[in-house]
Order: sequence, then structure tokens, then C-alpha cells
Amino acid sequence: MKLSAREKYSYGIGALGKDMICGVIFTYAMVYFTDVLKISAAFVGTLFFFAKFWDAVNDLGMGMVVDNTKTRWGKFRPWLAVGTLINAVVFACLFTDWGLSGTALYVFAAVMYILWGMTYTIMDIPYWSMLPNLTSDKSERDRVAVVPRIFASVGGSLIVGGFGLQIMDFLGKGDAQKGFSYFAYIITAVFIITIYGHKCKISGSCKSSEGREDIL
Repeated sequence: MKLSAREKYSYGIGALGKDMICGVIFTYAMVYFTDVLKISAAFVGTLFFFAKFWDAVNDLGMGMVVDNTKTRWGKFRPWLAVGTLINAVVFACLFTDWGLSGTALYVFAAVMYILWGMTYTIMDIPYWSMLPNLTSDKSERDRVAVVPRIFASVGGSLIVGGFGLQIMDFLGKGDAQKGFSYFAYIITAVFIITIYGHKCKISGSCKSSEGREDIL
């Protein structure tokens, strides 16, 4: 089955916001924790190590959950919708100044960072799991896969990686905390819009009585 350009780009644009969020975490979280929140580098390094280990377990578990999900909305849509909303809230909260210090700050940073990784997985696994179900034509799937990767590169590498610091400096006007917060809020909005705004159809094992199922 050949997909229209609209269907390809409708699916692909979902990667824009989610990779912008991912880009902020992977590129600037260490700087934010150590330079802005003044959390010790040793603690942050340990946190990141544990998070990587837990993420591997979490990915495997979420994959099995998605595979065994059977709802009237399909196996992908419920997790994509819920994961996006929760992850967006956690991401925004992570970069918000709550006025915490000492032990409370360390606990907050650890819990929110781990929670961010878990909720990102809830959204990311079903997003990429849709791809094999978009079409039964392998060559067509390969062509479709290029589109989200382009959007991911634009969002995560070009915008966040290339201009993130300049944007945060502009938004914060000398206040690093405000710069991070405002940047996070903008990206959160882009994330929600691009995920909830994209619409595509899947076929194969997830087809409905009409033959294909709307994702969102």
C-alpha cells in the first residue's frame, strides 16, 4: 500500500517536538543540574548512570505492554496520547523553579529525571512501533521512515543543539533559570501540538472493521 505525501508527513512531524524535548534533556540536563540548580556533578553522574540502566529495562517492558494492548482505539493510540501528556507535564516541571534546596532539591531532580525517562518511553515506543503497521510494503516503509528522522534532526540537532543556548540567553535576559524554563515551556507546546496534531492510518494487525485505523 502506497501512502500519500500527506500521510507520510503527518506521521513524520510527530518526531519534531518529541526530539526537541529529547534534545534538551540529552544536551543540556547536565548543565542545568550542575550550573543552574547547583547539584553536585557526582550526584548527577550517578543519577544519569542509573537512569540509563532503568531505561533499558523500561523500554523492554513497555514494548511488551504495547504488543499486548487491545482497546477500541488500537494498541498505539492510548499509550501515545497518555505518554505525550504526562511527559510534557514532567518535562515542564523539571525545568521550573520551585524554590527547593538541599535534600528536597536532590530528591526532586532524581525523581523527575527518572520519571521523564519512563514517560518518554510510554510515548516513544508506540510512536516508532506504528511504522511497520503503516504499510505492508517494505520499500514504502523505508521511505516513510526517512520523514520522521528528518523532523527529528531539525528539532533535536538543528534547533535545540544548534541554537538552544542562544534562544535561552534571549529568553532569560541574563537569568539562566528563566531561560531554561521559558525554553522548556515553548518546546512543551511544540511537543504536544506535533504529537496530538499528527494523524495517520495503520493497517495490518491493527486494522479495524473499516480496514485501517486512525492513530489520532
